[in-house]
Amino acid sequence: YLEKDEKFNLSELMDKIIEKYNNKNISANISPQININGRKNLIKRCINNLIDNGIKYANNVNVELKLNKNNNNLFIKIEDNGPGIPEKEYENVFKPFYKIDKGRAETKSSVGLGLSIASDIIRSHGGNLKLEKSSLNGLEVRIFLPV
Repeated sequence: YLEKDEKFNLSELMDKIIEKYNNKNISANISPQININGRKNLIKRCINNLIDNGIKYANNVNVELKLNKNNNNLFIKIEDNGPGIPEKEYENVFKPFYKIDKGRAETKSSVGLGLSIASDIIRSHGGNLKLEKSSLNGLEVRIFLPV
């Protein structure tokens, strides 16, 4: 089904998502009252996918989320202390079902659809998603969305 765009409070949505995980290793620094016009369930799915990735790949997990905005853009940053992704693989992991380590079947190196879907959702909202090495030494996902 096609979800319609609606104006919603992204700060509130992210707070609720984090609350639902009920995990003391997920921390957040979310600017209050950031509203966005978009497809709420898709944005929620995108953020869930990225948190799930962080939890799945980090031992003794530490996931940090940040949300803020300037005049015309909104920024979401999700970083973890997992093994990260080698820089040369950054483009590839957006392909559906791409595996970083071809030698291991269904092990932790399987990316599945998480990043691919997350990236598609952000692009469908006119934004983009970039990967970097996080300050926690894992993966950092930066999301830019126009407001």
